[in-house]
Amino acid sequence: MPSAASLIQEHVTFDGTGGRIEGILTYPEQDDPQDSVLIVGPHPMLGGDFDNNVIRELATQLAERNALTLRFNYRGVGQSDGNPVLSTNNIADFWARSRIDEESGFADDTAAAARFLKEVYGCVSHVVGYSFGAWLGSRWAAESEAVTSISLVAPTISQHDYSHLSHLAISKLIVASFDDFAVPTESLQQQFLEWASPKRLVIENIDNHFFRGHESWLTETVERFMRGES
Repeated sequence: MPSAASLIQEHVTFDGTGGRIEGILTYPEQDDPQDSVLIVGPHPMLGGDFDNNVIRELATQLAERNALTLRFNYRGVGQSDGNPVLSTNNIADFWARSRIDEESGFADDTAAAARFLKEVYGCVSHVVGYSFGAWLGSRWAAESEAVTSISLVAPTISQHDYSHLSHLAISKLIVASFDDFAVPTESLQQQFLEWASPKRLVIENIDNHFFRGHESWLTETVERFMRGES
């Protein structure tokens, strides 16, 4: 397994419907990556940039396990083009209804990132979405024909509609914490029963919604699932 020192982290930009999007490709310096992984981050209103602890560690540690990963900033975040997301109006709107009007644009950004990863690697092998990114990533995967599997980390089932998973027949891993304020355990278990197989549900006590201190465990869980291991 490559060490972190032998990884390449390449800052890239690519076209989206709202302008240029910034991202980071991470891959081993010496070996040819076995997989390509699109990593879709949490809501920009809740720390959703590509330096989020979960996103950063998934991108880096999966690359250490011989994958090429792409993480990106949504429009209006970091150096990605677009109006700044953290406006007063957006903050008030988000806390009033757990969403903002720009969310359809974030879906377009996810599709743009997937297109770019296809250009770089030839395909998107796996999608890993965290929180709000689980909704965006799984929606994109439901419209794609080439994705092998998706991993949904703390999916936002109380805020967004995941009914597309009922007919999405690719392999699905769902990871959540018993004490997650945004992912009620009983509701998740009920919805999971309605989602198409093959699927796997993992629920542990892992720092509420944030996975602080559990990033390596999470990466190992995702990587074993990607490789078809239990």
